[in-house]
Amino acid sequence: MKKEFYKSLSFKLGVLIVIILLSLFTSAFMFNSQIDKLKKRIDYIYFGNYIPVLKLHTLDDLFSDLIVCMKTHKKCNRTPYFKKIKKEWDYYNNSYKADEERKVVDKINKDILNSLTFKAKFSTYNLMIEKINFLKEHEKKVAYKKRREFLAEYSSMKDYLFYNMIILVVISFLFIAFIIYSIIKKDNQLKILTKKYKLESITDGMTKLYNRKYFDKIFDNMPFISNANNWKSAFVILDIDFFKQYNDTYGHDMGDLTLKSVASTLKNYFNREYEYVFRLGGEEFGVILFDIDEDILKDCLADVNKNIESLNIEHKNSKISNVVTISIGAVIYEANSYISCNKLYKMADESLYRSKENGRNQYRIYNEEVK
Repeated sequence: MKKEFYKSLSFKLGVLIVIILLSLFTSAFMFNSQIDKLKKRIDYIYFGNYIPVLKLHTLDDLFSDLIVCMKTHKKCNRTPYFKKIKKEWDYYNNSYKADEERKVVDKINKDILNSLTFKAKFSTYNLMIEKINFLKEHEKKVAYKKRREFLAEYSSMKDYLFYNMIILVVISFLFIAFIIYSIIKKDNQLKILTKKYKLESITDGMTKLYNRKYFDKIFDNMPFISNANNWKSAFVILDIDFFKQYNDTYGHDMGDLTLKSVASTLKNYFNREYEYVFRLGGEEFGVILFDIDEDILKDCLADVNKNIESLNIEHKNSKISNVVTISIGAVIYEANSYISCNKLYKMADESLYRSKENGRNQYRIYNEEVK
């Protein structure tokens, strides 16, 4: 019992949904982690803006040292100080600045460059120190403001991504659950029908199609299955035209070969899931198609007429063609219309009669042609 459960479709689909959900949660966790790493990297970049501030400290010290040198030595050699100040200032001035910062720095830049002359006095250098101290405070305020704006944007972005991820997981779960429910429902309903009969007891010995006994079982359950799944389904009766004359002309052995050829053509054409082909008796065949609409059914029946005719099986005593042809009648069952199986069969048979009456080698659908 346990082994059958582990091999069942329900168990496999259950494992599938667990794997998918784990994958989604893992993806969400990894994505969130990457966002945190991104935050640290960007945060590091913002803190990296403090490096130019260190240059301002160096400039402050250089101007202070220059003032001390001029006070201590009458012939103070200012050239080395000018070179160092110029170097440190160029580094600071060329580092990245926002538009507002650039306006402030550009104004001070002129004063700094003008101060690097031998004509400058103590007061000039003291003024430069004041302006450098002003830049220090300005840089700190700007950096703090940018970091605060970034943290607000980061928090908003993270919340947005997190809630979107939750929505994605929920939608994915509902979607997967719906698909699994639909598959299990369809599988279980049709599996009940199929498991009750072994292949030997449900097939026609000559044509290898499903036999009349199995047809009765599937046909009796067609309304129930259609109603449960809200499907349109179709019942089709197919009859070889002038088959008695064919047997009289070519013999029963050739008649059997023709039956097999027609059966093989029908079986190869209606070979998808939820499509069943039967031999109802003699030269009459039946097809039950679950979950089909009228336009597709029309195309299918037109194809069947052409495919049988294209077999080019000689029938010189046919009144409509020199090859074997087939007439078709069909009826569509609408979900929850609660038409009895007996009435459905009569509708399809009446459509077949109309197809023969109108010249054979054609199809008629009851709800389209027969009123």
